[in-house]
Amino acid sequence: MASFRTLCSFLFLLCTLWAAPATGQTAPRAESADLGTIAFATSGTPAAQAYFLKGALALHSFWYPQARDYFQRAQRLDPGFAMAYWGEAMTHDHPLWDQHDNAAGRAVLARLDSVAAASGVAATPREERYLQAVRTLFMGEGTIDARRRAHADAMVALRKAYPSDDEAAIFAALARMSLPSFSYEEPSDVVPIAADLEAIYQRKPRHPGVLHYLIHVYDSALFAPLGLRPAQTYAKVAPAASHALHMPSHIYRSLGRWTDVIPPNVRAYQASVDWQQRTGRPIHMRDFHSYRWLFDAYVALNRPEDACQHMDRLQGLIDQAQARDESTGRMPEVLAYMAEEYQTAFEDGSCAAAAGTP
Repeated sequence: MASFRTLCSFLFLLCTLWAAPATGQTAPRAESADLGTIAFATSGTPAAQAYFLKGALALHSFWYPQARDYFQRAQRLDPGFAMAYWGEAMTHDHPLWDQHDNAAGRAVLARLDSVAAASGVAATPREERYLQAVRTLFMGEGTIDARRRAHADAMVALRKAYPSDDEAAIFAALARMSLPSFSYEEPSDVVPIAADLEAIYQRKPRHPGVLHYLIHVYDSALFAPLGLRPAQTYAKVAPAASHALHMPSHIYRSLGRWTDVIPPNVRAYQASVDWQQRTGRPIHMRDFHSYRWLFDAYVALNRPEDACQHMDRLQGLIDQAQARDESTGRMPEVLAYMAEEYQTAFEDGSCAAAAGTP
């Protein structure tokens, strides 16, 4: 474990950073009223670049399906826009959720190679480094754990080669957090990543990726108090993304503030419902991670009736999806988790959904 001196030094650094006023960005940037602020230069055409930036903003909020839509729109506007393919490939890796669709990511890169062979693509040397890194993640040798390590190494090297590229530093931080050896409880793992993100935060206090990843890196009982600042800001910066609305509850949960866990997850789930219905997507694409966290809060607060009603509603959604001949996705898995937790927490309680009956 890292020494106590290491932890104290980091806390001193944070106090120094907090004492200095955060300044706004000076570089050209793109802003979205509902996804945040970003500066990410590429060689795409202006029209395609606009959608690329929206995709990158959504990507930073783990809004993967919406990000994919934006990156594909950028490709249609500029078929030779290499970084748009990088972005789409990245939507098929969900590292902090331990989800990785290697076949889908490789298919995106194969399309990029086809375009390059047929008509060429636009990519600067810096952009080539991004592409090499994502190829390592999807097309490198070894297990996904080995490829994550190689990808993190590639992103750290990119960040060192282009020290003014904050996006490289931010994605490098995420890649380092994605390593199988990373521990949220270990200061020697947390401190270097948090320090890098805190430095960028001082210049870009409304960057959704910085806010998001600071919350994640501080998501432990030891570091959670440091996560209150980004937790209180992130949902305001990117209110369109249900995951952004959910994220403050990570810090509240680590602090044992279960009453505070409920409102963010209510808002997050409802935002996902609105998006799912507006875009005509299947029910299983709603934010059932937030839905499950609501259930956890009801259990922690000893509210069996609310927990039971929550399960009943989920059973109803499963029935509705089946009636539509849609995939139920992870909904049955989430319901099974809830049923087991309910029976453990409320031994004398009675809930039809917990008993496995519709």
